[in-house]
Order: sequence, then C-alpha cells, then structure tokens
Amino acid sequence: MVQAVQNNNQALLNKLVAHFGITRFTKDGGYILPDGRLLDLQRSDMDKRQYHRAIAALLPEEMLGACDEITIINLMATTGVIRYESRGRVHVAAEPTQTQRRKLFDIMKYSVHPYRVIASDANGATIGDQMFQSPQAHELLQFFNCCFASGQKQYRDDEFYVMEERGNYVFVFRPEQRRIGRYVASTNVYNIEPKFEGSLNLFKTKISSLNLPYSSIA
Repeated sequence: MVQAVQNNNQALLNKLVAHFGITRFTKDGGYILPDGRLLDLQRSDMDKRQYHRAIAALLPEEMLGACDEITIINLMATTGVIRYESRGRVHVAAEPTQTQRRKLFDIMKYSVHPYRVIASDANGATIGDQMFQSPQAHELLQFFNCCFASGQKQYRDDEFYVMEERGNYVFVFRPEQRRIGRYVASTNVYNIEPKFEGSLNLFKTKISSLNLPYSSIA
C-alpha cells in the first residue's frame, strides 16, 4: 500500500517535470522537488511565466480543494514539493528532505531579500510562520523540527473560529469554511475531526474564553 502511494506520487511528479521541465536558475523555478531539483515555471519571463493555477490544472481530482491555494497545499503535503518565490517566500506542507533543506539554504543564504517561510499541515492550517534573513543551516533545521517533529503543533488563532448553533458551538477552519468540531454545552463534550485533532486544545481555549457556565478545557 505504501509502495503504491509512493509510486503514484512519483508518477505525478514525473508528469509535472515532463510538462514544465527543470531549471538550474532560482529566479525561474517555482517548486523544489524532493530531490532538490527546481521545477521550471519561467518566472523571470513576464510573457511565459507560469502561475500556480497551471500546476493545479494538472492535478488529479482527489487532490482538488475548495480553491487553488488548498489544492497546492494538498500537492505539497502529498508529494513533499516546496513552493517558493525567489524574491522572498517559501511554503512547505511536509517536512523537507535534507536535499531540499540544502537547496533552500543555498537560495536564501546569499539573497538580498528576507524570506518568509510558512509551514502548513496536511489540512492547510498554518503551523509555522517566520522571517529569515540569510539564515544559518541550523536555524532552518530548528524551524522545520518545531513545525513537523514536535509533539504539539502551534496553530494560528485567526484561522479558526467558533460559532453558536442551537445551543452548541461549532469549530470552523476559516480558509475552507469547514466545520471541523463541535462542543455540546449541555454535556461538556468535544468532538473534532481526526485530521484536525491537533487543534483540539485551541478549540477548548476558544470555548473557555466564552465564559460559558459549564465549559472546561480539561
């Protein structure tokens, strides 16, 4: 089963490489593949440059999200590719390979631009967001370890909200307007989608802040 998934992921990466090609120029790339190669989006050519929607258009139906942004996050989480812009933005949704970290270090170390590095989980929720200016290799490693290797993920408060519904409270993931949890006030019981289990503490904190008579974060 695992081997089949890996084969499917590799087939998808091969499809993207066959369509866009590979470049050695950082300014033209848009994605770092798990082996460190750069997918050529011709970003430095205003007439030929490709956008992320062109990537989304080639992905299988099961990977499509509510918008192109979620679709690309699905791609990154599934295959491990890293999205980047040479003038200062990196987005990851899976722990980078050692080869990818080396490539990122090479891109960022000598850049005159500061880089904002964003890490998302497989759902598209932000679990890391930090600015770097010519970072050391160990600084990037520490950031990625905090995002992907630590037991407790740190979610962004503004990506989730609680709304009341018939006396109960629904936990919503804002980017997709997706209902992911419910708090039953009468029984003080929390329910949450397994994929979002890591955000349960945030859900409890938000309920606690409402100062309900019987709520508890225990």
